[in-house]
Amino acid sequence: MTHPWITLGLKKGLSDIEIFSTRNKTMKLTVYQQSVDEFVQSDVDVTTIRAIYEGRVATIRFENKDDANVDALLDQLIANAQAITLNEPAIIFEGSESYPEATKVPFDFSSVPTAQKIQKLKALEQFILDHEKVKQVQSSVYYEGDLTTTLINSKGLALEDKTTFAYAYASAVFAQGDDIQSAYDIAMMNSFAEFDPKSIAQATIDLGVKKLGGKSLPSKSYPVVFSNKMFANILGVFTTIFSGESANRNLTPLKDKVGQQIAGADIQLIDDPRHPSAFFQSRFDHEGVATLKKQIVKDGVFQGFVHNLKTASMANSAPTGNSFGGGISMTNFYMEPSSTSFDQLLQPIKNGVYITDLVGLHAGVKTVSGEFSLQASGFKIEQGKLTTPVKMIVVSGNFFECLNNIKGFASDLYFNMSNIGSPSVWVDALMIGGE
Repeated sequence: MTHPWITLGLKKGLSDIEIFSTRNKTMKLTVYQQSVDEFVQSDVDVTTIRAIYEGRVATIRFENKDDANVDALLDQLIANAQAITLNEPAIIFEGSESYPEATKVPFDFSSVPTAQKIQKLKALEQFILDHEKVKQVQSSVYYEGDLTTTLINSKGLALEDKTTFAYAYASAVFAQGDDIQSAYDIAMMNSFAEFDPKSIAQATIDLGVKKLGGKSLPSKSYPVVFSNKMFANILGVFTTIFSGESANRNLTPLKDKVGQQIAGADIQLIDDPRHPSAFFQSRFDHEGVATLKKQIVKDGVFQGFVHNLKTASMANSAPTGNSFGGGISMTNFYMEPSSTSFDQLLQPIKNGVYITDLVGLHAGVKTVSGEFSLQASGFKIEQGKLTTPVKMIVVSGNFFECLNNIKGFASDLYFNMSNIGSPSVWVDALMIGGE
């Protein structure tokens, strides 16, 4: 049965129409000094209508479905299409041949009593407070999300996807004499059984205590190992260079480098919407294209850009299932790990730096040129071992040169909340600015 909004739109002269909606239910709990400081629930329904009128595509977006307003909204959409003068492909997708099955069953976090969540959050705070070097726990946070995505269109496509997740962390302040440091460790969860206050607290304590007593370093070039979390963050900043939209707008140095070597021969960069270690999975993108695993860089060679319908048409290529939020983005983008342990990765380094924190990842990075200069902290690497903490340094280099100067990477693949994954990565030499 055709959706009444589609029927109405076709009567008004739209040649094709698509209705994309998301229902996002969230809950956030914050505990401070063993009291619930914040308890916020939301249930937001957002609908986007894309349609083609006289060969031009227009979009209108609104919250909370209301059949009474649709007539006026469709008239506004037609007016928007008439105002468009840019000549670009206008496509409503008829559907992929098949769609993958989800590999994870969504957990219903709302089925767990709120009192139980509060109890675990209080326990997380208390575990950290019990440590002798903890001066304060600024906040302990639990957050859960339940996202349902639906897409239907006038070509008969009807799709639905559901994702649930939760995370928890506590932000703590550590003190040793005059040295004060803060630390937190976010734990992502696919089910409530994974919420382990003691392990989250211990990870936070380990991070905070190790930071105490840090000093700067003499300014010079050092072998640098980025933690898996930090290199994932760096990769995340540079995902736009692999976008077909960036290629069309000359905002990527890779525009004419498909099939060329852009990284070391052992570097594999992959976009996999259903990677088993990632926390988010998607069966289709926001235009209804089936998502698929793609090798972006294979043995150091750039394989091609990721596309939405428009950029794929302009590039005379197939869409790749990467249309999200009105633009192009990766699903689960990661560097493939090795079988080398973290300790084995450090072993050959006699005098280097292990970086666990970076500040200014947006202001201090130029994605087109690849240049970066970032405030950092971490630990010295001496004779293959982590030793004293390091702070007040700046690490500088070039992302594209880094990709060609990676000496090794570990087996410790980590995915962050932005769906970017990486192991710990050893770059041959980078400039460290310090004393």
